[in-house]
Amino acid sequence: MKTKRFISAIVAASSLLMLCSCNEEKILEEIPLDFYSPENSYVRPEHYEAAITHLYDKTRNIFYNNDDKKGFALISGSDYLRDARNDGSFSMGDYRLLTPSSVQPDYWWRQLYGVISGANTIIDRIGDANYKDEKARTQMIAEARFFRGFCYRALACLFGGVPLIVNEIKSPRRDLVRATREETYRQAANDLRFAAENLPAKKDVKAAGRLNSAAGYHYLAEMYLALEKYDSAAIAASMVIDDPAFGLMKDRFGSRKKDPGNAWWDLFQMGNYNLPENTEAIWVAQIEPDDGRKGVGNYKIERICGCVYWQLKDPKGVDGFIGPTTQNGGRGAGYLGPTSFWCEELWRDDWDNDQRNQEPNMIRDFVYDNPKSEYYGMKVSENKGTNYDTKYFCYPFQSKISQRGDHPSYLYAKEEDKLTGLLTSSAMKTYHDQYFARLAETYLIRAEAYYWDGYPEKAAADINVVRERVGCHPIGPEKVDIDYILDERLRELSFEEPRILTLGRLGLVFDRVSRFNDYIEGETISEYNNLYPIPYGEIETNTEAVLEQNPGYE
Repeated sequence: MKTKRFISAIVAASSLLMLCSCNEEKILEEIPLDFYSPENSYVRPEHYEAAITHLYDKTRNIFYNNDDKKGFALISGSDYLRDARNDGSFSMGDYRLLTPSSVQPDYWWRQLYGVISGANTIIDRIGDANYKDEKARTQMIAEARFFRGFCYRALACLFGGVPLIVNEIKSPRRDLVRATREETYRQAANDLRFAAENLPAKKDVKAAGRLNSAAGYHYLAEMYLALEKYDSAAIAASMVIDDPAFGLMKDRFGSRKKDPGNAWWDLFQMGNYNLPENTEAIWVAQIEPDDGRKGVGNYKIERICGCVYWQLKDPKGVDGFIGPTTQNGGRGAGYLGPTSFWCEELWRDDWDNDQRNQEPNMIRDFVYDNPKSEYYGMKVSENKGTNYDTKYFCYPFQSKISQRGDHPSYLYAKEEDKLTGLLTSSAMKTYHDQYFARLAETYLIRAEAYYWDGYPEKAAADINVVRERVGCHPIGPEKVDIDYILDERLRELSFEEPRILTLGRLGLVFDRVSRFNDYIEGETISEYNNLYPIPYGEIETNTEAVLEQNPGYE
């Protein structure tokens, strides 16, 4: 078939030469016919559908992957997660190791600009495509502009001002210069505003995980915060909050609603993310495959953030556990553990009321389950073993990082293991979906807008909507400040939000990490670490202009 196409191409080219022999530009123009290129791959609506699907896939894989040092960089070395092995080897375990040659800035720079490149190609070429439905064309542009704005948002939070590339690059460029941070945020806001105004409503989206207008308004509100347009931020957030399609989940729902738990627990159970009755989900990353062995579900947050309880010894030095089990939260490897602040102080005011700090949402203690141990059935906290510590082996974590009690059947080596819950060594990933955005965060975004705009009563009211859902006491306006809002984000959004982006937007990476991370990260961070360094490779190859480095990294 390829040979026939090749011969046809030769015949067509010969005919063209005879008819247009005087037009040298036409003769020299290369139009590939037997392989894919932008010229023949962006013609029909289905081509653009494939291109936008690639952006969904790429964005999901950027944020939810299994690369320890790169993929988890936006939560590690923060005010709530630290290197549990304390050797500086994991991701942001030692801020002195963050340099222009580090893998983290290079990864996020390249990956985010990769999405921007794909979005630009769609935006630039779709005008020539054969769309019979102009509304469908506009919605495709809106999706592409959402991804572009979403990525410039992240780049600005991490690096400050970056080069603004808003058209398809068809040949290598070595003359890039940085826009200001404000200009970068403004570009993100413009793209997200177009997306919000032209994406379909939630009820009209084509498939689970597909973008809707609320996602646009949610992130637009955040960009208005970055631009200090607080009234506009509150209005954009209200577009989501006031939408009747959305509401915080307060009643039990979904696949495990008859199990012990509450509505907050139900939010994170397998299959519940995309349910029509889940009115809290705004945008969901589609992760779990039909069969995890196909390799789609590669988000190893269970392994990275879960402690190594299953290697604990009892007080006599005997193995206290039969191994990693589903009921105990899976096969954690103890790479990222919580700070002392997250473990204790964060929850103190409502310790016994906050459902997010209670079983089954929070795992704080374990029970020895090895029948060979004389401490079988006893609590670890009351019978601390010979290798007990809270740094690596036995720290608390929220069960949302795991598929607790619901691991896939192929992760049990033998049929009898299903009775004990014993998992194989392959049990380290989390195959359920992940929330890019949900309504609880939108309330906290609006609360921040009200706070900065001088309306602490309104800010407290929004915070209380989130708190009251999980059984907490309401707070008064006198308690509201940016620290309290960031603390509430931790209580609600730990292991969900890319924390370094939030702190970076506020310029508080150094402040919060130095105050609340009581490990090597807090000791080694410097104020200039509020921003990532521009990757050295980008500066070196940009030979026709100066791509300025961030201060402190020269």
